[in-house]
Amino acid sequence: MVAHNGSAYLPRTLSALAAQTRPVDRAVGVDVGSGDESYNLLKEALGATGVVSHPRGKGGMGAAVSTALAELVPFRGDTGGGSTEWIWLLHDDAAPAPEALAELLGAVERAPSVTVAGCKQLDWESPRKLMDVGLSTSRWAERLTLIDADEMDQGQYDGRTDTFAVNSAGMLVRRDVWEHLGGFDPALPGSGDDVDFCWRNRLAGHRVVVVPAARVFHVAHRPHALGNPSAARKAQVHLRLKHSPLWMVPVHGVGALIGSLFKLVLSIVVKDPGHGISQLLATCAALGRPRAVAKARRAARRTRRIRRSVIRKLQTPRREVWSHRRSLMEALGSDGSTSDHLVQDPLAHQPTGDAADDFAALATSKRGWVGNGALAAVIIASVASLLALAGLFRAAAVAGGALIPASAGLGDIWHNASSLVGEPGSRHAGPRRSL
Repeated sequence: MVAHNGSAYLPRTLSALAAQTRPVDRAVGVDVGSGDESYNLLKEALGATGVVSHPRGKGGMGAAVSTALAELVPFRGDTGGGSTEWIWLLHDDAAPAPEALAELLGAVERAPSVTVAGCKQLDWESPRKLMDVGLSTSRWAERLTLIDADEMDQGQYDGRTDTFAVNSAGMLVRRDVWEHLGGFDPALPGSGDDVDFCWRNRLAGHRVVVVPAARVFHVAHRPHALGNPSAARKAQVHLRLKHSPLWMVPVHGVGALIGSLFKLVLSIVVKDPGHGISQLLATCAALGRPRAVAKARRAARRTRRIRRSVIRKLQTPRREVWSHRRSLMEALGSDGSTSDHLVQDPLAHQPTGDAADDFAALATSKRGWVGNGALAAVIIASVASLLALAGLFRAAAVAGGALIPASAGLGDIWHNASSLVGEPGSRHAGPRRSL
């Protein structure tokens, strides 16, 4: 269990861990530089030998998990050579239901090819409100849940099994696979690390499943969370550069920058320039780390066993992504209470794990799609004007009528002007006398 300033959530999470119908064999808590009572709460529940400290800002959750695994080395030797160890990752603000671990272990026992299993994520405050039932990405590496706004759990996703990725809160991972893949990418300390790990797990030839019967109640909007929209954008660009073919890396870099500029213009149109500026800065920060991208690509290449094109078929098609965004925008635009909540709630910009949240944060009930249509009209008109004036831009000089022929040098301009003044019959040839 990884904790950072989670004293407001840890009592419930630790009680949920103790109430598991299938108890864990050993629990280790990692306190990541907390300034509150998190360390003492972990120590009280897990014992002095069950808690370790990890400095904040060094590798994120992946490094904290590695610190905890170092404490499990003696325990690993007691299990015997034929046993398989599994790691259950918990956040300090994610309380599992009593049967969560038993359901996860049952799923992996029935399917030995599964090396990563995840839980259904429900809201901490509203136990029936869905957050995600497995994760996916678009072709542009956007993190997606494809869950509608304020969608309630009615068992509509209980038939899901194989999925592209699962949330790290409540993720069950086979230990040998964790060590083979090198854990979470240290370049993704706050967002996107779970999607990237599952991505590499699938490229290594293993399966990822979500177990809807295993439920976790997760905090959706946590103050000062690392998983903010800027971190989500930074992770998206990093994943796009990391998992694309080498010849596509420059194309994705330019595309990410152009996309951020478009978001900036759109945010200005809907009177939320701060959002667009933060997205642009996050994109530039991701593009400004070529060494981290190169290191991540080398690590992914070492464990890849199947082609990228096979995994691409598991990603959500662009048409489905835009359809989900459109329905989300329409729901936010038609529901006045939801829109007011987005405006008044200072935590509304905290993501719940869906990249569409960043897009939906720009929606208001009054503007709807009008702002997008106006922006599209301006862009189309500008492009058409530039194409129409392309011949004028390529012209060597502008001449005609009484215009002075344009020249490259000032001397030519002076010579042409002098010749025009001195021409007979010109209206500038000399002073006229009036009778």
